[in-house]
Amino acid sequence: MKILNLHGYHALAENSSYYALKACGYDVISPQIDYDKESPRNLIIKLTELYQSEHCEAVVGSSMGGYFAQAVSSMKGCPAVLINPCITPHIFFAKAGVTDKGVLAEYLRYTRNFEFMNSFHTGLAHAIIGLKDDVLDTHNYIITMLGKENCELVPDGGHPGSTLPLEYIFRMHEKWFTTKPDIELDNGFPYVP
Repeated sequence: MKILNLHGYHALAENSSYYALKACGYDVISPQIDYDKESPRNLIIKLTELYQSEHCEAVVGSSMGGYFAQAVSSMKGCPAVLINPCITPHIFFAKAGVTDKGVLAEYLRYTRNFEFMNSFHTGLAHAIIGLKDDVLDTHNYIITMLGKENCELVPDGGHPGSTLPLEYIFRMHEKWFTTKPDIELDNGFPYVP
């Protein structure tokens, strides 16, 4: 099985989830992404096209990569595993000092878009959450949206994937990578406003 792996903000393509997926025997496509140089719209288009051209069957995203993994999942109707996902990048970037209102507004527009968040409502998305994450504070929302049964909560896990037992979790939840939607997806995908 081929999996698209999306790293976090200012992180490396060959991150903790990359190595954990490889150890589990998956074929992993893990592009290096410069989140500062690409608009959300362009990244969503490029990552969706990469997913399709590489014949991937699932997507994994860490932190900011979780935001884009959610988008790919919603548009391709594929399983997603979100690791400490950043689902409010407009807030994250504002706190980090980004002042480009156009970029912040574009992230906000995608976050508010129902089609973009579609995999939250179809059973396609699952999350791995470090309960001692000191970077993001939106994990309660994710747990509520996905349901505790679709989340692996790591009591001593922090934000970095290296603080999480990813290989163990991936092996324990292999079914996450082959999940089918609970509802029929809208044939209008891909949709990039």
